[in-house]
Amino acid sequence: MWRMAKTVAIVAVVGLALAMIGRALIDDNQYAIQQKEIPKKLETNAMDQLMAEDLALTTSMFLKQLSAQLQRWADADLSDVEIQNRFEEEVSEHAHFNGFALLHNDQPDVTVGDMSVSNPNLITHHHMSSEFSDPYQVDGKMYMLMGEETKGGQKILGEIDLSFVKAFIRNTAAVADASGNFFVSGDNPNIDWKTTADLPESIRSVTVPELGWQIAVQSEQPEKEKLTYVEHQAVIKFKRPQSNLTWFDEHPDLDVVRQNDPFYVVENDKESTETLIKRLQRDYDLAFVEPNYVFSQTGTTALSTVPNDEFFAPYQWNLEQIEMSEGWNLSGGDNVTIAILDTGVDPDHQDLKDKLLTGFNAFDDSSDHSDAHGHGTHVAGVAAALTNNVTGIAGVSWNSNILPVKVLNDNGEGSSYEVAKGIYWAVDNGADVINMSLGDYYHADVLQDAVRYAYENDVVLIAASGNDNVQDPMYPAQYEEVLTVAAVDDSRNRAFFSNYGQHIDVAAPGAHIPSLFPNNQYTVMSGTSMAAPHVAGLAGLVRAMRPDLSVEQVYEVIRNSARDLGTEGHDEYYGHGEIDVAGTLQSLAGN
Repeated sequence: MWRMAKTVAIVAVVGLALAMIGRALIDDNQYAIQQKEIPKKLETNAMDQLMAEDLALTTSMFLKQLSAQLQRWADADLSDVEIQNRFEEEVSEHAHFNGFALLHNDQPDVTVGDMSVSNPNLITHHHMSSEFSDPYQVDGKMYMLMGEETKGGQKILGEIDLSFVKAFIRNTAAVADASGNFFVSGDNPNIDWKTTADLPESIRSVTVPELGWQIAVQSEQPEKEKLTYVEHQAVIKFKRPQSNLTWFDEHPDLDVVRQNDPFYVVENDKESTETLIKRLQRDYDLAFVEPNYVFSQTGTTALSTVPNDEFFAPYQWNLEQIEMSEGWNLSGGDNVTIAILDTGVDPDHQDLKDKLLTGFNAFDDSSDHSDAHGHGTHVAGVAAALTNNVTGIAGVSWNSNILPVKVLNDNGEGSSYEVAKGIYWAVDNGADVINMSLGDYYHADVLQDAVRYAYENDVVLIAASGNDNVQDPMYPAQYEEVLTVAAVDDSRNRAFFSNYGQHIDVAAPGAHIPSLFPNNQYTVMSGTSMAAPHVAGLAGLVRAMRPDLSVEQVYEVIRNSARDLGTEGHDEYYGHGEIDVAGTLQSLAGN
């Protein structure tokens, strides 16, 4: 009896010691809130220069669109009252033309719309077949005149509302006219310049050749201490889901701000994140507890090998570089759905709306996937814009459908919870490919669980590597279930901003990429965010051609057919090399 009591006592002591050690380990675990110092290896001026180049190219594309529109109006018989009435309606709906006039002896002969100025003497700049005035202001709004010669030798004059220029430069740039006077700038006080003579020596402007405009960019300096997670919140998962109701009754101080069973986001606005995490990590009913990390974006008949989209030949160098034309002979991406997890997608864009499926908003559980930011619309266009429709650009997987999933807000930010929720929804709603041009430098269990769910349900996952020119891996790009994409430029050199490391799988064009922007616009952007949808589009072409391939087989065929760059074989800058669309699809055609 004594020996038995002694044994029980020893077991009890050992058990108590183990429990204390376990509790101590759990206490130590709270300090695992990830606080990484990611060294920035990028010169701010280099990124500003890149953005200025993007904006200059965007302006050139904008002018080309306007020129084509004026020519179309000029070719019409405007003496026909019925045609005039039709054009009246069209001008009123057009985002950029205030009106247009057909001139005779430099005087308006026929006017359509509401032109505040129609004086051809204001035109002082000539580029190819187009003529332009300097910008001018009427009732607080900026306008410009644009002229085109008609086939009959007359001149057509259009008054252009320059609000779009203000929209796409946001708060990081300023635009000066040919005389060097800044006429549009953002709200950032650092770029409140009057003339180009006021520019700091460190800033080089980029010229728009058609107009002589100069575009200068000065990024706002990042905050020294920026939180990488949502303050006062934690993401939790229960070991036993059936215990959740009882658990919440026992924790009345916590508000459930999001839920997507088995995950919950809880909040206590009187408790710091670190204190909240420390307290909940002691709770044995929870499988994991972690901060709600902040994610951000990282800045489509029979096929013809040369599509007739207006910006394809002059601007889309990126598609020719990856052998897109030959690839389209083998696959168009039919019957494939590509989910774009991003800031949303413009539901009315002329180059997307006919292929958009009903999307999802991870913030309010609605189908509202509108995009006030523009990043998601741009990414979607690269992957699968409507193609061979005369308008705009060509998309990589031009017959694929787009499934818009809004996981980033109008500032381009979201949390690990929203991204994970978006992945689950996309998988459950028919996605064959998921593109994630987003990320952060922090592992999140909630995100990894969602990534594994997608992988195990045969969904291809594509992620951008990041734009900080660092070796530190971003998430979800680091997860082995994901195909990670770095960026190259038009010389097939690594883009100077592209993150690198052994986790890089392939590279794709990511510098000066033309694509879509809300309100039927087109812009040029740079980043691994733009590189990733090239690969998502290629995955769409592969899945359409060989739906029998598993996710891992899709990854392997893309890696194995890539054009080797850098050092021989896999390397940390290019992975297996730049994607080769024709090579990838030809390798499948022979099997």
